Order: sequence, then structure tokens, then C-alpha cells
Amino acid sequence: MFYFPEREKKHFKLIAPALLIIDLQNYFTSPFSPAYLEGVEFAIENTKKLKEKFRTLNLPVVSTVHVGASRTMMKWWRNAIGEEWSIPTFPDTVILKKDTYDAFYSTNLERILRNSDVEQVIITGVMTHLCCETTARSAFVRGFEVVMVEDALWDKNEWYHFSSLKNLAHGVAYIAKTEEILCALESLEQGQQV
Repeated sequence: MFYFPEREKKHFKLIAPALLIIDLQNYFTSPFSPAYLEGVEFAIENTKKLKEKFRTLNLPVVSTVHVGASRTMMKWWRNAIGEEWSIPTFPDTVILKKDTYDAFYSTNLERILRNSDVEQVIITGVMTHLCCETTARSAFVRGFEVVMVEDALWDKNEWYHFSSLKNLAHGVAYIAKTEEILCALESLEQGQQV
């Protein structure tokens, strides 16, 4: 396992989590898009399982969509994501629009989380090494515990994906699989019912 040493040292416990679904939108998920991420369907399925469980427990679920481009994004990538590519995979969630990597920057995300007394953010979505990693670091410096869901995240290739998660595991985030989060949510649910 890529994160065995880090996982041996750090263990998470869910107390007041929110699910963040980063940029699962047709720009990255449609085979007709110029930015389609082949294989993303696997991450979508796992994210769907998590979203359904969070909904069952009445826990916050927030999705972001990347639309447009900040000045620096435009300079770097030389393109902006048009509205036609901002259709979210999960429209039945709170949707926040952003124009840069960080889901907290110039959005209401922190206010939404604070108003719900969230302590942990569970991050899923695309791309692991860009928007997901930047959001994880931003959440960490704002005082949230961060859990990256390895098999509910996706990237252009496995090197970006695993390198990002390895770096985050060192000093920012717990790394978990979908089933681990579902089990932790079951424990949380049982604790709430006692």
C-alpha cells in the first residue's frame, strides 16, 4: 500500500463530517469533452455511495463545479471552462461555482461548513493533484480535519493521483477507501442513535 507508514501513524474518527465532491461535472466526466478523464466512472460510483449515506444521515454534501477561469488559471491553461461544461454529476447537492483550484477561495464553502458545525471534510472528485489537493490544503489551514477518499478521487494518470495522496498523507490528510468511510459513518450513526 502506498500510504502504509502514514496510515499506521494516523487514524481518523468521524464526528461531524461533510462530503465535498470536487468538480465532478461533464467537463471531466463526459467522453465528448476535451478534458474527459478516462476511467472516472469508478470514482463516480464510489462518490455516489458516499453521497447516499451522507444523505441518509442528514450530513452536509457540497459539490463544486469549475466554470470560467481566474486570471492566473487563464494565463496557465490558456482556456476557460464554459457554462456548457459545468453540469454537475450530482445536481441534488449544494452546488458552488469556482474559477480556480481552491473550493474555498471566493465561495461560501467555509460559511456553509461552519454553519453546520463540520469538523471533518471528506474529499472526493477530480483532479486529485490540482483542485482536490488544493482544497484539502485549504481546509487543513482553516482547521478542518481532512480525509481523502482514494478510490473516489480521479486524475489524469496514476502518478499524479498517488503522488498527491502520498504528499497529503505526510502532513495534511488521512487517506481512506470508500468502504472505510461507509463503516465510519455506520459507527457514527449507531453513536447518534444511542
